[in-house]
Amino acid sequence: MSYTYSFEVLKELFGEDFVKKVSMYLHSYVSGDVKSVKPTRKRVTIYYLLRASDRLTIRTEGEDDMILTSIADKDVPTIIFRKLKAVYLREFIGLLRSQWSVHENSIKNVWFKDVDFLSSCSLSVGIAGGRGTIHGRCMKCPTDVLMGAVSAKERYNLVSRFVGDSAYAVSNVEEKERRIGNAVDEITYTTIMLRGSESEEARTGALYTMSFVVPGTIFVGKTVLYMPSPPELVFSLWLLTRTIRVGARTSVQGTLETYPVAVIGDLSEIGSSYEIAEKILSSDDDVDINKAYQHVSDYVKEKMTSSHGVYMILNKDLVKKISAIDVLNENLVKELWSNAKSYVDAVEKYISMAFEKEKKEEKTKGKTG
Repeated sequence: MSYTYSFEVLKELFGEDFVKKVSMYLHSYVSGDVKSVKPTRKRVTIYYLLRASDRLTIRTEGEDDMILTSIADKDVPTIIFRKLKAVYLREFIGLLRSQWSVHENSIKNVWFKDVDFLSSCSLSVGIAGGRGTIHGRCMKCPTDVLMGAVSAKERYNLVSRFVGDSAYAVSNVEEKERRIGNAVDEITYTTIMLRGSESEEARTGALYTMSFVVPGTIFVGKTVLYMPSPPELVFSLWLLTRTIRVGARTSVQGTLETYPVAVIGDLSEIGSSYEIAEKILSSDDDVDINKAYQHVSDYVKEKMTSSHGVYMILNKDLVKKISAIDVLNENLVKELWSNAKSYVDAVEKYISMAFEKEKKEEKTKGKTG
């Protein structure tokens, strides 16, 4: 399919020369063309910095309220990629709902005319029953196609092409905060827990302790796009400039600022956020956002000396341009949704061919038997 407008956006951001070079690592999905969905070596790696602008509680499993990784003899607060991906998945699907609300008719002209996205795609758990599947994923929208999805109502699953590394703290690693407080009632938002009409049944919430990553802590992270189409790259870059909320109790804390640093096109993903964190923590005990940016830039430049790929370091002005992309532009929206349809059409064709082959083999066995 044609990605005219997406390429225009990329050229406005990065310049024609870089886009021409990186385009060999971008992928085109063709409706009904099985070859276009077969895996090939095309990767776009994006390194970014995260800065906590509030306290973070980033537990997953275990006894404490934060995940720690041992790097350079330090216990480093860590945001596992699963948490980050969950946030970006929700951010992306929320954006798609906004696009649908503004451009429903235009989207239906290039997508599936008989599917109502708002009612058919949800992060609720899918329930398979006698009347089909209730809630769950539509398995056809740009979020599902890029970030992966599973559903009982389709013959196929979608493998995520949005992968990455955990984000590791490179500053304030020793400055963890631990606090004691009273549990707050979710209804009254006070420490008085109302459990009955009698006065003795109105009790103060139990004491609890919680550990926090302190505001100002800087993390380094990495996201990799497998076989990204031009619109998928555009929207992924935009998502990686947004302020997000991560971890527990995000209604009152967990704010993270996001700053993309570098974009790399290559046959493989390049480097790791762990290695960058190790280099920073081994050499610099006083890291601010500017120093962290320089460390990541230098790391990428060093890595690319042994690569045939292309890269670009993103300065502040370029990040501002990425952040200002009009993600509700009708032409860009249509290309994103049309790309998803082309991908699904090719997957369904591949599945149909596999079923037809299986049926022929069964018939052949029946005749010879």
